[in-house]
Amino acid sequence: MGVEALESLARAGVIAPQPVQPLARLLSGAMNEAALWLAQSTDPAAPDATMAALERLLDGLRHPA
Repeated sequence: MGVEALESLARAGVIAPQPVQPLARLLSGAMNEAALWLAQSTDPAAPDATMAALERLLDGLRHPA
């Protein structure tokens, strides 16, 4: 996820105001690791499990309403 997208989400109140540079790198690293894991996984449930985990991670960034 790009810095600009995170800045836009913070301005819109979707995510809490925070330093977006480190957040962008943390999200990128997490997604890169997930992609590498998926590429070598033989578990047919891996894609769905990965998507569910990513959704939980991103939901945790949402600004409380």
